[in-house]
Amino acid sequence: MLKKLPFIFFILLFTMCKSKKNVTDSTKVEEKEKVEKIYYTEQTKNDFRAVSEKVQKKFLKDYKADTPEYAILFFTKGFNGEKIEVKNEEEIIFVDGVTTDKTTGLAKNMRIKVTLDTEIYDRATKKKIYVKSNKVGKHKFIYIMKDTDGEQPYKITYSDKLRPAK
Repeated sequence: MLKKLPFIFFILLFTMCKSKKNVTDSTKVEEKEKVEKIYYTEQTKNDFRAVSEKVQKKFLKDYKADTPEYAILFFTKGFNGEKIEVKNEEEIIFVDGVTTDKTTGLAKNMRIKVTLDTEIYDRATKKKIYVKSNKVGKHKFIYIMKDTDGEQPYKITYSDKLRPAK
């Protein structure tokens, strides 16, 4: 028994001393994504008043967004001149102040690629929101509304319908 005791102690010592696991880059990225706060809500909506199919097709043609690789991004209510930066991994699409027109309810619109994630940075609030390619590819129109209350002040609405100017 006494001869076995050092042997058992030796085995216990090595089983208790485990080496530190290597943390992969993907794990670090996942941890970073968990830390980043989401400042927006998303919804899909097609049950509102819309322009005719003919007007919608003309609008898309005028913006050269009538092919499947493009969609139209709209800033709607709640913008009061804040400087907004819109970009994807290929280019900066827009950088300027955005102000909502009270009569139409629209602030600004632009064409975006549906194959790339689009990042929108509001310099006034220092918050980023993302229009993900896996969601935008299914819809032609993306509406972004800003509300000053709450932890998620932005609402992204994906739609297949073009809303009329009031």
